[in-house]
Amino acid sequence: MTVTEHATADGLPDAYWSADPADPRSSRAWLTANRWPEDGVRFLEIPGAGAACAVRTQDDHSGFPRMNCTDVAAGRGRDVEQPEADIARARTEGLRQLNVCALGYGQSVFPARGAKFDADALLTALEEYAHRQGRLLTFLHLDADDPVLPSLRRRGWSVGVTDHYYRIADVGPDETAYLAGFSAHRRSRLRRELASLAQAGASAEIHRGAEVTDRIQQEVAHLEACSDEKHGIPGDPARLLRVNEGLRHAFGSRYCVALVRDRHGNAVASSTALIGARDVLPRMVGLGPGSKEIGAYFHVAYHLMARLARDSGARGVLLSTGTATAKLHRGATASPLLSAVPPAARAHTALLRRTDAAFTARETR
Repeated sequence: MTVTEHATADGLPDAYWSADPADPRSSRAWLTANRWPEDGVRFLEIPGAGAACAVRTQDDHSGFPRMNCTDVAAGRGRDVEQPEADIARARTEGLRQLNVCALGYGQSVFPARGAKFDADALLTALEEYAHRQGRLLTFLHLDADDPVLPSLRRRGWSVGVTDHYYRIADVGPDETAYLAGFSAHRRSRLRRELASLAQAGASAEIHRGAEVTDRIQQEVAHLEACSDEKHGIPGDPARLLRVNEGLRHAFGSRYCVALVRDRHGNAVASSTALIGARDVLPRMVGLGPGSKEIGAYFHVAYHLMARLARDSGARGVLLSTGTATAKLHRGATASPLLSAVPPAARAHTALLRRTDAAFTARETR
């Protein structure tokens, strides 16, 4: 079966994309603009299966761990205990990888409109493609209703939970309706949180599309570089500006920036965001000096995103993976993300089973 490789999503026909997707991560704009040099991502089109998919090659376990099947199967960064010897065996087994996954934990398999989707044909083509390159084929971060899962299970692949994705499903028609969904104690805390900017003489603003000026883009890049530095990543405002400019160009009026300014008018916190038909997607939060003292993080990460959703006609806010507490306390719910490894990948299977068991145990507490 023919497999055609494309360096970017732009190379794929329009039949794979919705003009107005509910989730911005399913759009061609996101998959085209949310890239960085040498990220290893490309797109494979399999017309005989009626689908295309996003894949990432991984060699020598370099690069982002959440797109490395060994790290994902082992629950790295998700508080899962694994024997070091088993991890070492899996690293040898997965030295060269072909992982079906997309940046941002979004959709990675794209059925074509007007074509019959054949999951078995897709899997066969991908298995042959990976085999020719000497790579271990895996699927990472699938939603529970992903159309390839039934075929994977029939073929004996091991499937397990490797993460949770958080989303506020409904921000309500206004702030009062949103707060009404919480307990009295939580509602009181959120009201204090919402009042923190006014008490500090600070202000919040949301800019959309053409309202996002070059100056604002520069401010955002600076704040995002500050955040990277706090997480041990070299701050590179020029690189961050290039990414945000790509998103602004790709999304147009659906590209937004939320800013918090201190009482002197200086930008101290930011969030870039993308609007879908159903959900708003915050992409990156930037935090500079003075942001912590006025509680700016909770505004750019949550409250301004909820306001943006209401103002744009969306209902929900996508909050990604990671630390649960802050997200749950602001109305998010968790959905499992599943990963799958083939029967022959025994070392990865052992890791995946333990990670799945760890997530299952947490859900029953």
